[in-house]
Amino acid sequence: MMRNLFSDSNRKPTIIKAVSRAVNILFCLSNDINSVTDIANSCGLSKPTVYRLLKTLEETLLVTQDPVTHKYYLGPLINRIAANPQANHQYLVNCAMEELRRLWDYSGETVELNIMVGLQYVRLYEIQSKFELKVVAGPDPVGPVYVGATAKVLLSQLNDNELQTALNNIKITRVTENSIVDKEELMAQAKEIQRQGYSVSYGERIPDALCISAPIKNYFMPVALSLVGPVSRLEPKINETIREVVAGSSHITDSITEFFRSKGVIANAQAIN
Repeated sequence: MMRNLFSDSNRKPTIIKAVSRAVNILFCLSNDINSVTDIANSCGLSKPTVYRLLKTLEETLLVTQDPVTHKYYLGPLINRIAANPQANHQYLVNCAMEELRRLWDYSGETVELNIMVGLQYVRLYEIQSKFELKVVAGPDPVGPVYVGATAKVLLSQLNDNELQTALNNIKITRVTENSIVDKEELMAQAKEIQRQGYSVSYGERIPDALCISAPIKNYFMPVALSLVGPVSRLEPKINETIREVVAGSSHITDSITEFFRSKGVIANAQAIN
């Protein structure tokens, strides 16, 4: 049985219990558990209860049913709610803000918080470098999920099947002369990032830029904390800066984990003990 997103205590008022059950059902659908029987087994609910809640969710467009297979899927309203990643992940930004500012105070370089959406990364928040000579990614907060340390840290948080599927569906084009374009090499680098807990890239996305990135765990989707600046300024202190970025990602992981626990939420049942 999958661990529920919210516990279903009998002491909860009826309306809160119904909402908790509905959220657990949506969580099942997001994890490709799509039949009434499988959802009931995963949530520890009876099939009539699951069916009744699914029909209510379907009326509000949070859920849709395939008329042929009779399986249920997330509905169009979910996509509309999720259309603005920056707004939808503000609590993640809030949990990360102290470390983002600490890293900026420490380095003076550009500090970013990024998530993976589909096969792209989305920059949720950025504090730009205080130096006149700085690395600027540009106004577009979206980019391909295969170029540079940030993208590879996001890829590294996928399991083996997800990573293989992602690489199978990525069309790689060279961004700079240092860009990695071989998928087997990307796979190997993602595995190495899983082991060492960070990634460093030199000019793979922006010429003469050095990026250090580390994963933030226990969230609903892959998250990366990144620090980027000119190679000439960062390389002399790279080992020290790697330690600071990794420490920052660890502190943000602790903050987001505590946030979810305080709300009675299990964001990632495999990651949170």
